Amino acid sequence: MRLLLGVLLITLALWRAAIDWQATIGQGYAYRFASLDTLLQGAWPDGHAHLAVTLQQSGIPWLWHPVGAALLAIPVAPLLAAAGMLVLVRRPRVRAR
Repeated sequence: MRLLLGVLLITLALWRAAIDWQATIGQGYAYRFASLDTLLQGAWPDGHAHLAVTLQQSGIPWLWHPVGAALLAIPVAPLLAAAGMLVLVRRPRVRAR
């Protein structure tokens, strides 16, 4: 099961990297990965706008600018690849006797 999940995550990472390739290099621009922010804006524009406004207007001043903006700036393809590799290389659980 762990192998299947790891392979699935790495396949999704390669698929997302290919989509990013087509969107940038294939169109004549510099190659860059899409961020979580870009994907949320495209898939869920109203929810993304509400999330951003809610985080910016919260009583915690550091919640949006250093933390929220940094988390949403993470590129999706390397994030999926890292999660897949982490699943593949972590040690299996020791079974109870």
